[in-house]
Amino acid sequence: MAERAGVGLQWPPGKTPPAVLCTCCGEPLAAGTDVCPRCNTDVRGGARSQKARASLFFGLVGLAVLPIIFSLPAIVLAVTARREIARTPGLHGSDAAGWGLATGIMGMVLGILLILTVVMGIAFPT
Repeated sequence: MAERAGVGLQWPPGKTPPAVLCTCCGEPLAAGTDVCPRCNTDVRGGARSQKARASLFFGLVGLAVLPIIFSLPAIVLAVTARREIARTPGLHGSDAAGWGLATGIMGMVLGILLILTVVMGIAFPT
């Protein structure tokens, strides 16, 4: 088990290694621990929500390229990902879904402000 973590720890004879070791530093972890107390590495395994990743991707692209076009799918995907994560035990990605929702909302606000700026420039030329 210690070899799997990438660390060559030698356990004393007669003692069994802990069930979970940190994948970064090899620190033995207590049952149910999500973050290593030594190196602060997230050690949770398991499935990650693809909708949450997609929402973060669309949110970031929406901020950089075309705000309204990419931000709307980011918001929709983030909301559906958060619902999916809440319903499915062991599914990770709530942070990505939250950031996808935040970047999607920021992109929508940015897009609306850009449209208002163009409309105001056309309506009231100086």
